Order: sequence, then structure tokens, then C-alpha cells
Amino acid sequence: MKPVIDLSKEYGLVLDGGGARGAYQIGAWKAMAEAGIKIKAVAGTSVGALNGALICMGSVDQAERIWEKMTFSRIMDVDDDWMERLFQKETPVKELFREVWAKVKEGGIDITPLRNLIHEVIDEEKIRNAGIDFSLLTFSLSDMKELDLTLDDIPEGLLEDFLLASAYLLGFKNEPLHGKTYLDGGVINNVPLNSLINRGYKDIITVRIYGPGREPKVKLDENTKICEIAPRVNLGSILEFHGKRSRQNLKIGYYDAKRMIYGLKGLIYYIDSSYPKEAYAERMKGISEKEKREIKFVLKLPLGADDELLYLSMLEAGAKYFHIPKYQIYKERKLLELVLKKYAELEGKVAIPRFLRVLAEIREDLDMNLKGRSFLTLKDYTPDEIRYLVNLAAKLKAKKKQGIKGHALEGKNIALIFEKPSTRTRCAFTVAANDEGAFPTYLSGNEIQLGHKESIEDTARVLGRMFDGIEFRGFRHSHVEALAEYSGVPVWNGLTDDYHPTQVLADLLTIQEKFEYFEGLKFVYIGDGRNNMANSLMIGCVKVGIDFTLIAPKELWPMRSLVNACQKYAQESGAAITISDNTDDVEGADIIYTDVWISMGEEEKTAERKAILHKYQVNRKLMEKTKKENTIFMHCLPAVKGYEVTEDVFESKASVVFDEAENRLHTIKAVMVATLGEE
Repeated sequence: MKPVIDLSKEYGLVLDGGGARGAYQIGAWKAMAEAGIKIKAVAGTSVGALNGALICMGSVDQAERIWEKMTFSRIMDVDDDWMERLFQKETPVKELFREVWAKVKEGGIDITPLRNLIHEVIDEEKIRNAGIDFSLLTFSLSDMKELDLTLDDIPEGLLEDFLLASAYLLGFKNEPLHGKTYLDGGVINNVPLNSLINRGYKDIITVRIYGPGREPKVKLDENTKICEIAPRVNLGSILEFHGKRSRQNLKIGYYDAKRMIYGLKGLIYYIDSSYPKEAYAERMKGISEKEKREIKFVLKLPLGADDELLYLSMLEAGAKYFHIPKYQIYKERKLLELVLKKYAELEGKVAIPRFLRVLAEIREDLDMNLKGRSFLTLKDYTPDEIRYLVNLAAKLKAKKKQGIKGHALEGKNIALIFEKPSTRTRCAFTVAANDEGAFPTYLSGNEIQLGHKESIEDTARVLGRMFDGIEFRGFRHSHVEALAEYSGVPVWNGLTDDYHPTQVLADLLTIQEKFEYFEGLKFVYIGDGRNNMANSLMIGCVKVGIDFTLIAPKELWPMRSLVNACQKYAQESGAAITISDNTDDVEGADIIYTDVWISMGEEEKTAERKAILHKYQVNRKLMEKTKKENTIFMHCLPAVKGYEVTEDVFESKASVVFDEAENRLHTIKAVMVATLGEE
């Protein structure tokens, strides 16, 4: 993601008061720090002043820990259990009034614990030397005036007193500080924006938590730009100083700040999308104005809401309806996939809101037309087309599980050419064709004159007049390219020496089933880095946004031209590519993948490959190097156990190799249906 905020500028930060809601501001600061936003000045009121001091001290981790461990008794002289019962509405009214009256008679709630906390965590010297223009607001009851104090205005050694003075809420026991009494600055000005405006700051970020207090109007000139980070959900009571609530507000502040920093879309969720408004208008053009008005009414949108807001509101409402986790950043298409997957699971079983049916219909209208296309390498397919094929495979798989017979290839004749023998590819194409009503014909390499007595081009023209589609599994990639060029029908690559695209589709479907998303996953391929699987996996992974790491001895690294091409795909998807010979680079891997060390036709290289690849075996020790418990192991099969993978890993719970094998059927079916049939 690219920030929409100018990172070259230095910003003033405004933090308003709001008591226990202050954790939100620290969550926002964490996101700003990660993005590299430079803070030149901080103005705070009440808890905003306390957080501003922590920001000047510069440790996000320390500030997070303070809030994560927050309790009522760290702020006020109260019993934590009693306060928890109060906020859970378990305290009888009579008991509540009795406790309140007791505190009134004592002069208010004793906040000696807050004084102690400030003394414990605040480092005045570090704040004064931070190079950040810090100021706080409070109100002097002794002098009956508002105080806007910079560090220069506060005598050395008294910063802790003035931080406490800024936080003296009504109801707190108000004890004199250095001979004077003060009141929470929010009573006069809870949003100290004018504090920075008056000192000449033009680029300002405000982090709002909407505590009670006065918000004076501030005049802005045309050169002043305000960026606001603000919650769209309830942050709880200003007195709810509880670790659980604070941790939640830290998370909300973090993601709300990212919404501002990266221009994320969505009212509820955090959606990374670069589609222009025209794209949404195009999607919604098939929906009548009457239906749009009805959906707006159901979703409580203004009647004037444009197509972008309406579409995204349907998407978010669907995600909320299906309880899809909120606090993470979703690519728009990924969130749509998650919603429609849940929709497909429940369709026909329970009553589903009409707007979700409309959303599903829009998606079907958006599905691309791949009719007549050959499938030779994933380089020929866009990321959206690849995702479409994976999702279509998932849909066809669900239908097969339900016993629903397909008819998309009814009456079609399909040639299956096999120069190389196969178990999974041959069975998958055969069963897939039969499932959808087609008639497959198996042709082995020694049964036809392919490239021997007859040229590839002539064979292609003959087969193209007899068959509706052709599968080819063989050695030279130029052969499958010639079949596609001269046959006039869709040609599907079942494997060549260079590429194995149908296997990668099955792998992507398996990954989607296990993780439910692609973007940001770390995929590690280890072993022979020059074979058709390494080539195809690198292309497929980076096109859909999966970070791809290849670990192999340098003499078996992939061709530089392919890596350069994949780097361009990665730039478009946001993925990363790492080429390494160090097995320690498996750390953090979500997926470990390997293939045979000796490919078909390379049997004479067995001793050589064993010698250079033995360090790259996938074994228990290597799986543990990932330092993740949910890493899965993948292999395209057949496997040579004891060579590229050990028996214990192959048979472990982490292994999904037979899920991959089954998914060859469904993804191959999807390719044939999409390019030849009528779904």
C-alpha cells in the first residue's frame, strides 16, 4: 500500500481529552510511526496531554504496555472488581448511590494512583530533549483562566504536576499542586487545535476520542491542512480503565489511522481498493433504480448515495452478516471472495438478505469471459483471471460434493495427448471431462505421429478439426504452443519441461482452502529451483499477491529473465520475491513446497542432484525453522520419500499433498469449463 499522506512533511499532532478512551490515540500513533510520519509538535488536553508526553518519549512499545496493563486502580483509589461489576451493570442501584455519596463526602475520587503512574512512566528530561514542540492545556481555578502551556512555560521539575493538572476531571478529588488548584483542560478546550494554529503549524493531524468538554471553533486559513483520525464505533466510557477495553481501543486506533494514512475505503471494514468511481457505476448498471433505493433503505444509506458507496456498503454489510473479522486490511476482491464463499455455503439452506443475492449477481456479471482461450502458462493470465479460475474450481468442487451433475461440456470431444506418463493429470482430465458431459480420448506419444512422421503444425490442424479441445503433456513447451497456434481450439498444458500451470491452480485452490486469502502469505519453494514447478509457482504466487521465496543451490536458481518478469508481476500485486541458498530463510513461512530432485528424463543426473540438494531436504528440523505452528507442507507428487522430503513430514498433519492431488480434478475442470464450456 502507498500512503496518501505526504511523508516528506512534518506534522503537528492534536490529541483531545477522553479519559480511558486514550488508548485509541496510542494505537493511532503506532500506525503513524510504522508509516514513517514525522511528528514535529504535539498539543494535548487531559489524557491527550499524557499520551502526548509518551509520544515525545518515543517508545511505542512502552506506551502500548502502559495501556494494555491498564486497570481502574492504576488511575483511581477504587476496587477493580467493584468497578468491573459496575460497568457490567451488575451493581445494585442502592449500592451505587451509597458509593457515590461516600466519594462526595470525601471530596471526590482520590487519584493518587494516577499521580504515582505519571511519576513512574514520565521522563521529563527525555521529553524536553525530544525535539518535539510539546504543549498541554489545563484550567487554573486559582486564577480562573485557561492555560496553554509549552515546555518553556513549565518550570523544570513541574511537568508531572501539570500533566496531572490537565487531567483533573470533575468528580476527582482536587488537591492543590504547587499552591494552586486546576481543572481538566477539556472544560474550556477539549480539542487544542488552536494551540498549534496559533504557533504557526499548517500540516496537522488530529486524533479524536470525543471526550466530554468544549470544542471552540478555530479559524483556518487556506494553507492549513487538517487530517483527522476518528473512531466510527463506541470506545466506551471515559472511566472504563480496563485492560480489555484498552487493548480493543489500541487496535481500533491503529486501523483507523491506517484508514487515513493509506486512504482505505469502507465505513466498517478497512478496504484497500484502487478502483475508480466509474468502475462501481459499471458494476451497478444492471441494478434498477428501484432496487437501489430499496437496498439503500435496508442499509440505512442516504438516497443520494452514489454507486461506490452503495456497492461497498453491500460488501461490508455482507461481511458483517457473515461475521468476517473486522480488524485487518482487506483487498476489495479478497473481502468479496470471503463474503461470496460464505454465501455459497448457506445458499438454499437459510434465508439470506436480498442485498447479498444482488452482490452475488453482480459478481457473476463481472466474471470474465475466457471462452476460446488456451491455457499454456500463467504468464498469459491476469491476477483476476487466475483468481476467477480458482474460485470457479471451488464452486465446481462444491457441486461435485453435493452430487450435482455438470453439463458445461456436454457433447464435446477432448483429445488427451500424453508424451509423458501421468497419474493425476490423466485421471483429472478424464474424470473432469466425464463429469461435465464430454468425451475424452487418450492419445499416448507413441500412438500418433506428433513431430515425427508428421509435423506438430499438421497434427494440430488435424486434431483441431476432430476435437473441441486438446490437452498436451510432454517435453518441449514449443509443442504445446504450436498446438495452440494451429489447431483453432483451446489447448491446455498438462505439463511441459518449462511450465506446469494446472498444478499451480490446484496449489492455489488448496492454499485458499487452508488460509482463505493469498495476499501477504509467505510461500517457500525449496529444492530444484529451475524446474517447471519452481517456474510456475513463482509466476502464480506473485500474481495473486503471495510473497515467494525460492531456496536452492545457486547452480539451480531460476533463469534471470523469468525472475525479472516475475518482479514486474510482484510490483503490481504488492508481493515480494526472494531468491536464496540459505535454508534459514524458511522462517515465517506459511507454506513449504518441494518437488522431486530429478525430473522425468533427467535420471542420469541422480547422483549429481543428490550431492548438491541433500542440504535442502524438507524434514522435521526444517519445518521447525519456520517458527510457525500452522505452516503447511505441499508437494505436487509423486514424491521420492527420503530424498526431497522425509516420511514423517510427508505423513504429518502439516501435509496437504492429497488435498492438492484432489484439487487437480477441480481446477482442471474449471479450466475446461471456462475456456470451452457453458457453466
